[in-house]
Amino acid sequence: MPEQVVKLKKKQWYPIIAPKQFGNAVIGETLVYEPQQMLGKRLRHSLMNLTNDPKKQNINIHFKVVDIEENKAKTNIIGYEIVPSTLKRFIRRASEKIDMSLTCETDDNVFLRVKPLIITRGDVKGVISSKIRDRTINFLTKAVKKMKYDEFINELITHKLQALMRENINKIYPLKVCEIRYAGIEAKEKPQEATTVQEQK
Repeated sequence: MPEQVVKLKKKQWYPIIAPKQFGNAVIGETLVYEPQQMLGKRLRHSLMNLTNDPKKQNINIHFKVVDIEENKAKTNIIGYEIVPSTLKRFIRRASEKIDMSLTCETDDNVFLRVKPLIITRGDVKGVISSKIRDRTINFLTKAVKKMKYDEFINELITHKLQALMRENINKIYPLKVCEIRYAGIEAKEKPQEATTVQEQK
């Protein structure tokens, strides 16, 4: 039998592209045999590099490759997160840290996990703390439900959502920090959590 010659295909570098919110900029590249192997790949990128704004160096945006077009990996935004080292610097004495985790759903039925972080200017307990929690949950679930997912991401990145949340909660007690430390797409598999949020409204 004639000797069979197997031609090995070499890996190549392919670019990964950010979605329209960031002007379809190249945010990375990956080494694979075939472009389709990039599907499902996840990566994170500093918001400072995406927006050329040094003030946003403490925020990471999470992406997922969802399509291949002309040998380029196209991504969607799947998460927003303040880096942990920044969160530690927020906390000082004579203040109350109110850390929450809740589920929300956008107008176009994208299910989200949202984790707001509230730090008051003074030490608050009991009724005031409960009112702040209830007001935060109520505000976010209603605000998110009125927005499409892309709109929610834009409001989060530009800090408009956080500013509105602060304005709303400041009516109860003065705040030092009012942030969303994490927001991300989540599988809708725990309906009991949504019930808990409803009960707290």
